[in-house]
Amino acid sequence: MVNQAGKTNSAETKPAGVQSAGWQSKAVCILPLVCFFVLGALIDTQPMEAGQAINPQAYQWLVVLRVLAMSAVVLTFASALRRMFPLQMDHWGLVVGILGAVLWIGICHLQLERSLFGLLGAGDWLPDRDGVNPWQVYPDAGQRFWFLVSRFSLLAVCVPVAEELFLRGFVMRAVEFEAWDSTPLNRIGRTGLLVGTLYGVATHPAELFAAAVWFSLVTWLMVKTGKFWNCVLAHAVTNLLLGIYVCWFSQWHLW
Repeated sequence: MVNQAGKTNSAETKPAGVQSAGWQSKAVCILPLVCFFVLGALIDTQPMEAGQAINPQAYQWLVVLRVLAMSAVVLTFASALRRMFPLQMDHWGLVVGILGAVLWIGICHLQLERSLFGLLGAGDWLPDRDGVNPWQVYPDAGQRFWFLVSRFSLLAVCVPVAEELFLRGFVMRAVEFEAWDSTPLNRIGRTGLLVGTLYGVATHPAELFAAAVWFSLVTWLMVKTGKFWNCVLAHAVTNLLLGIYVCWFSQWHLW
């Protein structure tokens, strides 16, 4: 990438002849998100008693195990991650993260998806998120505290790293280049950029308009700065602000 001073940003480019990180690159980009979904499929959080929204103990274990498993994978393959993406970020990650949170919350409250699918006679197709209110599910203050610590760790640290690794680290580059692990982010073409937005819509069907705007915004950030960790920072800031908003205003459907 060439910055405004006309100098090449060497941190995000690879010199000719650099050997591919191979299977380790694939592992660090793919496995953290795989852990997230596999654990979600294996651990049953359905309520055990009448009146419960969720099984409190099972849900707590799910969140904790996701944090531990995803963190373990990233730490195991940290050297491959550093080779691909040196730890560099700037103010743009913070700015986009704040703007992204405002846009996500605002668009979600418009409920455009319900209106659109309702007109098509398919309003029931949209899934609902688990509206888990920690103050109801965990009446004990100590248990609630540790739940919130683990939940925010997952929301604002583990998920941003895992999802950005899978999407921008792997998918968006792999659809464009065979040697994807050595390809700078700002060389991704139109197909990869489009895939980034389609992924967001496909994985957030209940918030598809917010997802389309937010993922496109972070893709713009990726193209502008060429820095992977800016995307992670933006994702983390958005998720953190969203989590605070959810708890402060009891908007559990956005949790």
